[in-house]
Amino acid sequence: MSTLNDLNLRFNPFRDLTPDVANNHLFWAGLPDLKARIERSYSDCLNNKAKHINLNWGPYGGGKTFTANYFVTKNFTQPNITQIYIRSPKDGTKATDEFFKSILDSLSFSRIKSHIEFLVNNTNPDDFRNFLITRARSEEFADAIIKLGSTDPEISNLMRSYVYSGVTKTELKKLGLARDLQTDTDSVKFLSGLLSCFVGDGTFYDGRIFLWIDEMEDLIYYSPKNYKVFSQVLRDLFDYIPNSFVSFLNFTLAEGEEKTIELILGGAVWSRITRKIRFKELTSQDATLYCEDLIRHAQLNANGLSPFTANVIQSIIGLISSNNITPREINRYFSSVITFAMQNNHTTVDLSIVAAWQVDFQEDN
Repeated sequence: MSTLNDLNLRFNPFRDLTPDVANNHLFWAGLPDLKARIERSYSDCLNNKAKHINLNWGPYGGGKTFTANYFVTKNFTQPNITQIYIRSPKDGTKATDEFFKSILDSLSFSRIKSHIEFLVNNTNPDDFRNFLITRARSEEFADAIIKLGSTDPEISNLMRSYVYSGVTKTELKKLGLARDLQTDTDSVKFLSGLLSCFVGDGTFYDGRIFLWIDEMEDLIYYSPKNYKVFSQVLRDLFDYIPNSFVSFLNFTLAEGEEKTIELILGGAVWSRITRKIRFKELTSQDATLYCEDLIRHAQLNANGLSPFTANVIQSIIGLISSNNITPREINRYFSSVITFAMQNNHTTVDLSIVAAWQVDFQEDN
């Protein structure tokens, strides 16, 4: 049995059917126009404090989750950038609570505490409180957010309970707060104020937030009542943060189903969408560039398209149904070819090997 090194590969470039964030080897291949559209939203926010709501939609395996993970894990040098990646809530009856806690988890309580403490210590107290009142639209929640930065261990532990599970009346009194988080409206107000702390007003802090919400097609399984409530939550959050905030909504839906997205999001959110970015099935040319970039990235030694050739790449792509050429499907085919080549002790992949592999592949599929 041959190895990847025998095939002139450091690793299998097509190994991932889903992004492998843990190993942090995400590499963008092909699709330069798609990448450029996402980058424009980033640069517009970074340079101009712009606010965007982007709709990313397309077929399964089209690269939406990969794109989210690629940009979220990208090493931005600016310390004032906050990147948040969450999946859409699964339970429509608890959507707001799940959404709220997912964002807290993505930020982490320790980071929230540290950041609020920094702002409290470096900002005029009245100015900071007034800023929070404006963004949270509540004096009580403004005061609660300030307490997240407390250096008192008891207060800090109580505030952790406050945001995650709620507190008793006695604990609320100990905190000096009159209200707990009880309704969806409360959660949105609190979250709006909290996220605004990572944006600032350009004087005491000048930050940027990029929020990715993946798998939003799950809203299809909500009852109409539930997805209308969640749509209202999104609308309020988008409206409460006036600038330096970009959100990406990832939907997996087929061609012609844009109206379904509009129905689920509701007219209010739909009308606020800045860009609609379509993740289409790849053309043969798109697929070829994608494959070539991945192969060259993984090569042990630069040598054309080794262990493949241009003709072999075209041959394998040609086996994929034209209405199903997506990054995930390409990875599935090419990874299988590489495994077959190693199992049969080959050091290159030519058309005869592809023909032999095809017999086994068709039997398994």
